[in-house]
Amino acid sequence: MSIRLDPRRVGTLKQLAADANMRPGDLVRQWVEERIDAARHGAPAPAATADLASRLAELSARVAALESMTAPTVAAPATTAEPVAEPAAEPRVDPEAPRPRRGPRKRVAASPSEGRVALHDEMIAVLSERGPMRAAELAAAVAERGRYAPPRSGKPLDAAMISQRVSNPTYRARFTRNEGRIGLAETAE
Repeated sequence: MSIRLDPRRVGTLKQLAADANMRPGDLVRQWVEERIDAARHGAPAPAATADLASRLAELSARVAALESMTAPTVAAPATTAEPVAEPAAEPRVDPEAPRPRRGPRKRVAASPSEGRVALHDEMIAVLSERGPMRAAELAAAVAERGRYAPPRSGKPLDAAMISQRVSNPTYRARFTRNEGRIGLAETAE
């Protein structure tokens, strides 16, 4: 039997399996067997209730840690005419508290300092200089210019990425395809 999972969930499954010192397939099999046994007896799965209790305790600890980090401090009213500034207290760090999630790390790109260059803009610039090209040739020319940096994924530019951009309904009106060559539509500048 095979199942399909969202890639993000596969990563989580692998992490959970590593934490349990098991292979991912064995962990999934164990979960399915527990659910089937529970359904037969009309009771919740034993691991599910124990897991739920431990998760609830963990979440309660996290909430308490977050509350202690963000609790406002009440200062006594100043007795002098001029308010005295107290030194900023360093935030309390609970070693058991989860670390705040950060967004994805910014990658250093070889793009111009004025900002990111969109792929379709770079494709239009290359096509206006050199004329119609095959997707692979266009990808190589865009990469050669060095102004476009792929966002988020960091996947290198290839013919498939060029072809996807040309086929994208948002940009379709800017490009034409003729005998395997990509060119500029009449309205694209």
